[in-house]
Amino acid sequence: MVEKIPVNNSIPSHEQDRKLLARCLSGDREAAEDFVRRFSSLIWQSVRHIFLMKHLPFTRENLEDLHNTVFLQLFEQNCKKLRQYEGKNGCSLASWIRLIAVRTVLSHLRKKGVYSLISQEKRISLEEIPELKAEQVSAWSAIEDAERKRLVQDGIQNLPARDRLLMKLHFEQGLTLAEVAGAMCLSIQNAYTLKHRAIQKLKASIDGVLKSQNQTATYKSSN
Repeated sequence: MVEKIPVNNSIPSHEQDRKLLARCLSGDREAAEDFVRRFSSLIWQSVRHIFLMKHLPFTRENLEDLHNTVFLQLFEQNCKKLRQYEGKNGCSLASWIRLIAVRTVLSHLRKKGVYSLISQEKRISLEEIPELKAEQVSAWSAIEDAERKRLVQDGIQNLPARDRLLMKLHFEQGLTLAEVAGAMCLSIQNAYTLKHRAIQKLKASIDGVLKSQNQTATYKSSN
């Protein structure tokens, strides 16, 4: 789809990106060209970064194929994927597109059988987060596995978009914090801080639900 990889050094505001997106969704062909120019470098660098962080060999052809695949996913079926962007919790269009690029590369590696091999030992299910279990053993032991998973998943959905992305990339997808930091354009220190705060928010959310459930059960038993 895209033969050249142009670099756009300008940094449009979030509002400009939203206007560009609206033009694309309206069928403006010129806007589609502007969109490719705007995000081509970001997607290219995001794809390349995953290969580098995973210490996997790649060719320019590999990068171009995945770079073009991301754009195809965004534009195919009348921009179905692009229409899914909602911008909740301050998530910028650029951040969302970076996430699409990262997911595309991980999916590609998984299908090739590469990603599953190099990340198998690192992947942790969200409800098995060590920091979460260590401080909630007593409460955790009284909850069925299905309910535990539901509590964690509900808590994750209540987190800001950036926190959810970090948690899913780090725990579910198995990226190291260094890899997550690169994918999300964060410093390593910020990634660690974001992880700690996200887990604390998740704990607070789960504690709130458990407390509410206990109060309800106590009230019913007293009546």
